[in-house]
Amino acid sequence: MSLNIPSLEAPHKTTTTNYAELLSRYVQIPSISGNEKEAGRFWSDTCQKAGLKVQIFTDEQDSYNFAASLYPLESRKPNIVFINHIDVVPPGNSDAYKHPPFSGAIDNNEIWGRGAIDNKGMAVMQLGAVEKFIKLARTTELPYNITLLSVSGEETGGHKGAKVVSEQFLEILNPSVVFGEGGLGLPKVLSRNPDMKVFGIAVSAKRRLWLELKLGMNTSGHGSVTPHNYVVKEKIFAMNNLLEWERKLFFSKTTDIMFSSLGKLEGGIKGFILKNLRYFKPFLNKTLKRNEIIHSVLTNTITIIGVNTPAGPPNQIPQEISVILDCRLLPDIETNTFIEELKEVMDCKEIQFNIILEDKNAKASMPELFYSKMEKAIKDVFPGSEVIPIISPASDDNHFFRYHGIPVYGLLPVFMDISYMETVHNVNERLPLFALQQGIDIYAATIKNILN
Repeated sequence: MSLNIPSLEAPHKTTTTNYAELLSRYVQIPSISGNEKEAGRFWSDTCQKAGLKVQIFTDEQDSYNFAASLYPLESRKPNIVFINHIDVVPPGNSDAYKHPPFSGAIDNNEIWGRGAIDNKGMAVMQLGAVEKFIKLARTTELPYNITLLSVSGEETGGHKGAKVVSEQFLEILNPSVVFGEGGLGLPKVLSRNPDMKVFGIAVSAKRRLWLELKLGMNTSGHGSVTPHNYVVKEKIFAMNNLLEWERKLFFSKTTDIMFSSLGKLEGGIKGFILKNLRYFKPFLNKTLKRNEIIHSVLTNTITIIGVNTPAGPPNQIPQEISVILDCRLLPDIETNTFIEELKEVMDCKEIQFNIILEDKNAKASMPELFYSKMEKAIKDVFPGSEVIPIISPASDDNHFFRYHGIPVYGLLPVFMDISYMETVHNVNERLPLFALQQGIDIYAATIKNILN
């Protein structure tokens, strides 16, 4: 089928400005996880006014989930799904921001505010792309439906959003593929050609395991007489053991494909080593651990998020203490095996391990037809660029659909400096206007390639 769709060349400046203003209005509606409904209604109304067929799955304050499609879902067409999430993380200290976190300010050709990148900006990119096909869908029976899926609660584990949709509404959604969060385009990936634009499409991701580690001891209570053992001291010893733990590097079929693809682009001796990285592991162990990005996709990472004791004056010795860990496990690692390793390393039998949240283990989506369509789209928009499959060190909603055997490919379809990504979950989150248009163009080219 040959499609007569609008040109994917650089649009008029007014078009980009309109989408920037839309993102600004969306950012101005606070939607911290658990309070997505107001922003969700704004976004579903926006999609409906654009001409999409909206179906609301759940309509709760903390669980507002909907699909916006070219055709009604009842058409039962195989569906190309673009997932985004409505919720954002709390802004933290508002005084540290150049612009208030929910201002949606457009300053210096950048949209500022919580969610500008993660993930309202991506939602606007998706809408901007799908809008190009609305008129075509009215006059032509396309082989696929195209759907924006907007969900709640991604930042807190997805149980009020993508999990609900994937378990209760998967049949009517009928996805052939899902495109979600994941990699992006970055400069300076290749040492032989640092100017080459390299995009990483996530075919798998580490999974979340959030743990609470509790320790209780009955000791004297007054701080003037220090007990030989007390909970804070014992917990510090245990956490020190954890921080000094030399964790193993793990290689899988997915990491082999990722590093092999990168090695082919790099070429030379370095490229040869990358293509055969697992065999050089004994010689490169320390080097690999110094590279935070490579280390994060080859190891199970652990971040200490909080240490808590009951409220009390400075001279009262607490009788219990808890530590929160954000663990990200590689796809092939079993939870029980990992927790047993933690217990052995921390060497404190009295610590009680409680699982706060655990993602299911989902198989990687190996590159296939739909991957190749997005790969071609990237190269159409950025001639001379390269694309590799990657494991995302972050966790997201994609695994809920991978678990059901649906291919899922993760990409924030932009090429921008890593400094912008460092504002995600941080102060001064912002998205440049040029990136907003890049995302629209890559998504639109992906749809065009699939329909063709």
